[in-house]
Amino acid sequence: MLLVALIAACTPQQILLNAMVPDGTASMLLSHLESVESGNRERIIALEKDGDWRGLVRFADENIARDPFSPEWRLVGGYAHSRLREFPRAADYFGEMVRLAPDDVTAYHFLAEAQRAAGDLKSAANTLERALRVVRESALTHQLLGDVYVDAQRYPPALTEYRRALAIDPQFADAWFGLGRAAWRSGRAGELQEALQALERLRSSRAGELRALAGARS
Repeated sequence: MLLVALIAACTPQQILLNAMVPDGTASMLLSHLESVESGNRERIIALEKDGDWRGLVRFADENIARDPFSPEWRLVGGYAHSRLREFPRAADYFGEMVRLAPDDVTAYHFLAEAQRAAGDLKSAANTLERALRVVRESALTHQLLGDVYVDAQRYPPALTEYRRALAIDPQFADAWFGLGRAAWRSGRAGELQEALQALERLRSSRAGELRALAGARS
């Protein structure tokens, strides 16, 4: 598959990309473009393969001009701006995606992570709260909201959101990691150990990541 791998990291910028493309390729992006004509999909793949993000922005904008009501091309444009680390511009595209597809919770996730990467934590939290009015039982939305609260150093509400995510999906490793990280930062040793044990039971690579994080200041 002619697709470019993303870097696994824990910065908001990389979390945006990983949230969009959790399997490390552009396949998640393409999965949201089912209504896009096959020739255009092939062009997207070629531009992505070449890392031609400016070219991908131009291609998205050309198609938006032809089809101004397309949320799919806003996704492409937002993705390209994200790869250029132009997160406020990415948020503009994802915001239009939300406007055009208000029932698509994924659009809210993209918008919130772009806002988070741009440092606008208040807007990111508001976007995810709106997403929870669209789909209440979304473990991912609660986990992402927990991450925003951690960035804002609001640890009690972060822990609450991670618990809500885990109530929906007890096997959700990212939520266990988030809970452990928030517990570590707020000095809650018992909850940190609970998260570590859960990640080890799940045989998640995030167990080692959390253990290393906790050990860095032990």
